[in-house]
Amino acid sequence: MVIEWLGHSCFKITLESGLKILTDPYGPEVGYTAKDVEVDVVTLSHDHYDHNNLSHVKGNFTLVNTPGAHTFDGLVIEGLETWHDHSQGAHRGKNIVFKYSADGIALCHMGDLGCIPDDAFFENLGSIDILMIPVGGNYTIDAHEALAICERIGPNIIIPMHFKTPDSNLDIAPLHEFLEAVDREYDVSHHGKCYLNIDKASLKKRTRVVVMEYL
Repeated sequence: MVIEWLGHSCFKITLESGLKILTDPYGPEVGYTAKDVEVDVVTLSHDHYDHNNLSHVKGNFTLVNTPGAHTFDGLVIEGLETWHDHSQGAHRGKNIVFKYSADGIALCHMGDLGCIPDDAFFENLGSIDILMIPVGGNYTIDAHEALAICERIGPNIIIPMHFKTPDSNLDIAPLHEFLEAVDREYDVSHHGKCYLNIDKASLKKRTRVVVMEYL
């Protein structure tokens, strides 16, 4: 499995079968330069401009933007409904957390999660190997809330997303705030690449944060 970070909350995930998944493609207002990408499945956590732009998505893809189970060849996607804010959606509405099960690995993309979910959410989510989690605050959970969720889930790999970079126009915190929060809890690997090539056998025993460069 190959996970590529395209910036913000957008990842391209290529399974061993060749099936390609795209998460939360952003619009030009975010600041990143989007590139055309051809995939088989696109998941949208919610309908905001920095997560729902399909203009650069090519191919005969299937759109997944609802909660519940969605089954493909060698892939199961489960959407769990959450809130985009601390006020049960009063300010920013709902958000869908997606769990992807494929190649013996369970991935989770938390979209624009805006608060720490209740116990039932974590019970329904189950075990996660790779967690893609927003850490920039303001519109989502902040660094310390993200750390609390990571501790609750206990993934093998944590990939931070939705934080301020030189190309981002959004009013969100930079990555170092999250890295400072996790400093005593987890190993941090600065990958130096926009992609992560991973399989079940290469997962390590100790949880680590993988910092990726965007494509």
